[in-house]
Amino acid sequence: MPDRRLTGSSTTRRRPRLDPRRALLFVCLAGGLLVPLYFFVLAPTTYLGWDFHAYYTAASAALDGGSFVGVDTGIRGVTYVYPPPSVLVFLPLAPVGNWLVAFTLQSVVNVAAALGVAALVVHTVERHRGRLRTSDRLLITGCCVGTAPVVAALGLGQVDTLVALALASAFLALEYGRESVAGSLLGAAALVKMFPAALGVWLLYRRAWRALAAATATGVAGLAAGAAFFGVDSYRRFLTVLASRSRLDAFAETVSPNFFAMSLSRPLSQLLPPVPPVTYVAVSVVLVTPVLWRAANAGPTVVDRLATFLAFLAAILVVSPASNTTYVLYLYFPVLCLFYLDTGRHQPLLFAGFAAVSFPIQPAQISAVLAAAGTPTTVQQSVSAVATSSLTVVSVPLLGCLSILAWCGTRGFDTPQTRHSSAASNADD
Repeated sequence: MPDRRLTGSSTTRRRPRLDPRRALLFVCLAGGLLVPLYFFVLAPTTYLGWDFHAYYTAASAALDGGSFVGVDTGIRGVTYVYPPPSVLVFLPLAPVGNWLVAFTLQSVVNVAAALGVAALVVHTVERHRGRLRTSDRLLITGCCVGTAPVVAALGLGQVDTLVALALASAFLALEYGRESVAGSLLGAAALVKMFPAALGVWLLYRRAWRALAAATATGVAGLAAGAAFFGVDSYRRFLTVLASRSRLDAFAETVSPNFFAMSLSRPLSQLLPPVPPVTYVAVSVVLVTPVLWRAANAGPTVVDRLATFLAFLAAILVVSPASNTTYVLYLYFPVLCLFYLDTGRHQPLLFAGFAAVSFPIQPAQISAVLAAAGTPTTVQQSVSAVATSSLTVVSVPLLGCLSILAWCGTRGFDTPQTRHSSAASNADD
């Protein structure tokens, strides 16, 4: 009988290697699809459209000529705390007359913005490394629309996908030499969410003087328009409400493990002696500055510029006491681009960071899932105790942002040869 065994390398079939990048994106997408299941089946409250209620109520009040900053929405803890010009974005929804219909329209816009971010990621990656596989395109699009932070933002009715699209577009506009467009986008985004104003430091680093001037001009023009439309009193009201709702006060004592803050102020408030909460912000700046300096000296390529942009975004998130779990959407564009454009030896840090920000798990959610699964009470109590003690000090998304920052910093120590040595060999993965 002839020997039918396969021998030799020419007849041995190689098993396809599991791509950790694609596996991670798939797992993050699958986790996001479980979010509606949790909130509609296990959670005591769905929170559907809660933040949108603030937008809709404020827009309706502004349309009627009333005061809208800090307006009562009928939902405890939910109010409009945004710069007065921002309400102009939501005014077209006020005449709809039904908040659920208006919420649906806003959701369509938010999903379109998320798809826009995905399109910019695909465009950027394919511009620099060639056409992607269909599976990669689908995974990128799925993560921009269906991971847990995105689903949470869409469910709340937040506008973080719009801000993420503005930030991604600003980066690309700067890449293409359209500084005025980049600055205008950042200035407009800062009129809705104040966070992008801190990216002025990034523009200074890039020496994008026209972009910085355009951002300043857009911001000033927007504030002037707000004063013209709604009066100076709207700004006084805004500052008063903002001061009364400062999240800094939450760090003056033990922080709830279910509090959504993902700032460095959280662990600092638990590990340092009692000090005024503003001290935690100052210490945070000191801690992230060396990482930014290292990341900013990485190199001249588009991958280096994406990494530096990511470092500034992540640093601002962990420094700001106002950061919450939906703000990680701002990181999606540079992170997903770098998943495909950078193949350096430190990439596991970037993978771990994205995995952590994609699963903003809290003790209350862990307890609810364990109870629904019929886990023994002793196991529930043990797991809950460990989760509560650890997540009181540091949240999972904060760990993710710190891992991303660590990747940005360690990458800065590589030489250009080391950093890009495996790019060609992985170009067809």
